[in-house]
Amino acid sequence: MNDDKAAVLSRLARAVASSGSGDPLAVRLCRACVDIAHAAGGAITFGYASDDRMTVCTTGEVAARLEDLAEVLGEGPGWDAYRSGQVVSGDVQDERWPVFGASARREIGMVYLDALPMRPGGQLMGVLTLHRRSGRSGAGAFDVEMAQFVADAVGAALLREPGWGDDKGPVGPWAARSRVHQATGMVVAQLGIGVEDAMALLRAHAFAHAASLDDIAAQILSRRLNFSITDTTTRNEEP
Repeated sequence: MNDDKAAVLSRLARAVASSGSGDPLAVRLCRACVDIAHAAGGAITFGYASDDRMTVCTTGEVAARLEDLAEVLGEGPGWDAYRSGQVVSGDVQDERWPVFGASARREIGMVYLDALPMRPGGQLMGVLTLHRRSGRSGAGAFDVEMAQFVADAVGAALLREPGWGDDKGPVGPWAARSRVHQATGMVVAQLGIGVEDAMALLRAHAFAHAASLDDIAAQILSRRLNFSITDTTTRNEEP
């Protein structure tokens, strides 16, 4: 399973890097998840059931409309995923969401949805929703456990350390670690991405392996971890 997770993280990193830096990180991560899961589109919404609910990205008009319907009607797989903290899957004929389903069928047609709660470190922060016109449950290419892992990794990548990148420069415990900054620079060089994106990938990798950022930084600096390698995320290299 750890090898499978490493492979998924490697695909996620490559997908983010290949999409360029013109769009916000959340958009590129969402597109990467859509690609990895062989879905038609997706959306990321923070604070799903709160007054501060905000859809931070959608990959197209269908995903945007599905999020709008869920917000307005107060039902759908995203709501169930947020309330339960579990992956929820179903199509728009599912009797659990009669009003949402009827509206979606009328406006969009038949779609299948996977709603994945993002809960890095046990903190529920939002929902990643993927949709497809047909296909199996479990986010397409993944079983439920792997789908949850991907959602949690994306959530970890989107968590922002207070003060990072503001006018005062990086602050907090991560900023004090020179190895992390050096490793971030190496990831920037490996993938040709920005500093913020590189830090996000380090955070996601640390979360996935239950490691500290210092541990991941040490692996990068010792060349045991290289995000630019296409077949795996780690390898041993001669100095």
